[in-house]
Amino acid sequence: MEKMLLEIIKGIAFLCWSMFVIWTLLGALSLIYKPKRSSARAKNVEMVIVSIANQKVRTSLQETISNVRNLRLKFYLLVDEGAELIGDLSAENLIVVPKAYKPFLIGKGRAISYFIEHHVQENKWYGFVDDDNLVLDDAFLYEIPYYEHQGYVAMNPLLTVRKGKSSLTYVMDSIRIFDDFTVYKFFTGLLRKPFVGLHGELLCVKGETLREIGYNHKTITEDFRFTCGIIKRGYRTWQSKTRVSLKSPNSLHDLMRQRGRWFKGIVTDLKTAPNSMKLVIGTRISFWVLGFFGSWAFAFLWPVWGPFWPAIPGGIAYWLLYSYGVLKSSKWFLLLAIPLIGIMETLSWVFSFKQKGFVVIDKR
Repeated sequence: MEKMLLEIIKGIAFLCWSMFVIWTLLGALSLIYKPKRSSARAKNVEMVIVSIANQKVRTSLQETISNVRNLRLKFYLLVDEGAELIGDLSAENLIVVPKAYKPFLIGKGRAISYFIEHHVQENKWYGFVDDDNLVLDDAFLYEIPYYEHQGYVAMNPLLTVRKGKSSLTYVMDSIRIFDDFTVYKFFTGLLRKPFVGLHGELLCVKGETLREIGYNHKTITEDFRFTCGIIKRGYRTWQSKTRVSLKSPNSLHDLMRQRGRWFKGIVTDLKTAPNSMKLVIGTRISFWVLGFFGSWAFAFLWPVWGPFWPAIPGGIAYWLLYSYGVLKSSKWFLLLAIPLIGIMETLSWVFSFKQKGFVVIDKR
């Protein structure tokens, strides 16, 4: 019985490493993808900052407002009625979501739903940013005229991360950069079909598509739910050359809560996805859960299992992506934490059991 159990664990571990290599190779194919652009800057684009506007996000929100102003576009600040910082915000760009508006909706999705119903125009594009996002260039404004003419309806940028109060979470967020430059670029850009979802950091969408699909669903992963609507309708997307910086969580606890929200929300919303998307996301979710068996937690069994060649390229990619984060953090002792990081990431889904609603992490 014990031998059979070890063989099962070995099989799961080998399967996890093989899948990681497959995802990495798919990402490598996306290196041939280069977004197109026009010679003229789009004039039909407006920006929307969505914020809970409380003390936890005061500093990051101020940075984001200043950053968006530099794009020289009309922008709105979308907050809930009764938000702590309303008195400190300029009324010129402020849109307040009434407490009475669709109370069955949750958090950011509720705010965007209100904005769509009351402010969105079909012939304009809207770029949504969270209150810790910094848009690092305006390449997307030159891409929109080209892709709008070709009938595309939505865009995501490339992500990069800046350090919050924790060097450890900054290094752990290297996986987000890796995912964005590989798997997300492959589906959103190369295939033009965001089967792995669209993230909310500078999600740009044509107004008529926002009105058609909407955010009128109770969900804690509103952007993923919106992506399901895009896939169902067969719409095309692109991944921009523009980079957007987001702030890493200030603590390991916040990072695990964030990952837990993603897991719970995606699993809950997956039933609304078309079958093609269920296959892709279901595979990724399965290996998120099973990844623990391929982690360093079972390193003591590796000598017994013998050689496994897919683990070589997978292991190299794994160490390179987190070593990049260590290099950027200048905290070289965190190289020793890389095996532990893999274990923590594979267990982060456990925090989904503690999720009671939308999670707002501390970004001060």
